[in-house]
This record gives sequence, C-alpha cells and structure tokens, in this order.
Amino acid sequence: MPDFSRAVRAPLRRLFITTVSFALVACGDSTTAPAAPGFLGGTSSNHEIGLVLNSTGKNLLLFQLGAPTVTQQVALGTSSTVTPTGFSVRGRRAAVPLGDAASVALINLETATVQRFFVFAKGNATGSAFADDTTIIAANLLQNIVGRMTVGQPSDAITTTTTVAPQPTAVVTAGARVMIVSANLDANFLPIGNGVVTAVDPKSLQVLGTVASGGTNTTDGAIGPDGMLYVVNTGDYASPGSLTIINPATLQVVTTVPNMGVGPGAITIDANGLAYISSFFYGTIVWNTKTRQFVRGPDNPVCAKLPSGSCRGAFAATSNAAGNVYQAFFGSASQKLAPYVFVYNAGTFALTDSISAGTSPSAIQVRSF
Repeated sequence: MPDFSRAVRAPLRRLFITTVSFALVACGDSTTAPAAPGFLGGTSSNHEIGLVLNSTGKNLLLFQLGAPTVTQQVALGTSSTVTPTGFSVRGRRAAVPLGDAASVALINLETATVQRFFVFAKGNATGSAFADDTTIIAANLLQNIVGRMTVGQPSDAITTTTTVAPQPTAVVTAGARVMIVSANLDANFLPIGNGVVTAVDPKSLQVLGTVASGGTNTTDGAIGPDGMLYVVNTGDYASPGSLTIINPATLQVVTTVPNMGVGPGAITIDANGLAYISSFFYGTIVWNTKTRQFVRGPDNPVCAKLPSGSCRGAFAATSNAAGNVYQAFFGSASQKLAPYVFVYNAGTFALTDSISAGTSPSAIQVRSF
C-alpha cells in the first residue's frame, strides 16, 4: 500500500479509512472524425481522453490517449480544505466533490475551467453522479445526507437534501433513480452493521427504499451491463472483502461473493461485464460479472511489480474501448515510488506503459467526447 506522509494523511484520512471511491465508466472510442473540438477530440488515431483526479495535487488532469504527454489541467483551489476524492462526468461537464471544503466543483471540460462551485452548509462532500444532463446528486459523508443541485440554479448553496444511511461515499445512477452507497460507520469509523444502499428519486429526493449489503464498510458501486448494481464491501482492511450484487429496481440482494482480497475499494465495470476492483494492498483484480468468475484474482492481480516481486497498490482502474486497463497508482514517498497511471494490455494484462499524470492520482476515467 502507499506510504502517506503527514501532509497526505490529513486530507485523505477519510479516503483511506472508508475507501471513498468512485463509480467510473469506460466509454467507446472511434476512428472517425472527433465528436469534440480541440483537445477533447484527442488525436487523429485515438479520440479517447483520460481524466485523472489528483487528490493532494488538487486538480483534474486530462490527457490524450494517443499522445499522453499532451495534457490539460483544471485547478480545484489551494485551500487546505480542498480534499477531492472522486469525480463524475456527463457530456462535457464534470462534477468534483471537494471533501472537507463541503462543496462540489462544476467543470467545463471544453474550456478546462471551473464553471462554478456548489456549497453544502458544512460537512465533507464525497461521491457524485449526474442524474441527467443538468442535475447532480452529491453525498455528504459527515452529515449523512445527499444533495441535489442543477447546473443553472441561481444560488451556489445546496439546499435540497435528504437523509440517508451513515457515511455515504458513492452515488450511482440506475435508470430513473440514484443509488446511494453508505459505509454505515459510526463517528469512530466502526461498522454499525452491514453497508446500506439507499434508492432515491433524483427529482424529488424522496427515499424509495433501502437494502443492506452482504458485508461491512460498503464503499463503492457500479452498474453492470446486466443492469445490476455491484457494490464493494471493503471490510476491516485485515480480512478479505466481498462483492454484493443488488437489483436496483427491486432492492433485493441477488448474492454476495466473498474473497475479493484485502481492502477492495473502487470498482468500474466495462461494456463486456468485466469488473475492475482496486485496492491499495494488491493492485486490481478482474471479475467477470457474466460468468461470476475471476479473470485475475487476489492471488494474481493486475499490478506493477516492485523489484521484490510484490505489487504496487491501486486507487482505481478502468478500461478503454480496446480493453486496455488504465490504473491509478498514488505513489509512495518513503519508497521513492513516483505516482503513475499504469497501462496494461487487453487480455494479457501485460504492463505496457506508465504515464506521468500528476500528484497523487486517486480516480480515473477514460472516455470519448
């Protein structure tokens, strides 16, 4: 796992303890004319763009997959309270919850600028998702609420909120509803019980129902091609975590799959149904949601090996249209390991590239615009 200096541990303490993670989705590429103008169009041979959140670097960095050294960077602020942990994207906008700043930055990706900030009265802004082109739902970890904001609302204040289970960490859009993933921890970050998923109507913020997951410290979720919600139960960071499959329409648990390695956190699922589950203890495991079998299990994860043969950890991973895996490695100051986005070949998962993508990369998406 990464070594956190004092400066890193403070802003990321809740990220480490609750593995606040992020629902990330890989989107398709095209070899035809770019759909987006300028930088967002990528290169002539590859129109895909990588987006990386740098937590302690306090920025969202974009790079072209066809020319990774061609980048744009969006600064998120210099205050010590700015502690971003994840982001969501819809069209050419991104929403970045800013942690202890209790706010959400709305970014115009075409101009690579912050369009505005939405502000909770207090708390810690964690997960987010776009419910539609102009509506954002964001979670507040410390206030046990989610808030709704719209791109063009007159005030910056997030005033429309509803209470959910303790310590919500991720928001996932599932059709006409949003699913709020809560770790269900007390003030000392100890489990009150198993994690809880709350279904909410994004228009009214009415709670439609809840369901308990099959494990404790549930921290992230993603929708698979089958329409099911897959949530990661991180557990206690000492014994293996698990994966619970939930039907978002009926709020019924389909099954819970054990042995997801120690400290599983962020999950993404590609169009082929491959789930990429990352941990700062082992790297990234790959699990097939169709066959419900490991492609690469905890005993043989996708990771960048150290000279000792052990694995670097991973905060998150996703795939591009070709199936290549892009993995965010936070870095380790004590081990003199630089932060990178590591790239692995589709199918073989052989390490093929390492991309410098800023300081403390902790969330990643790859998509075309």
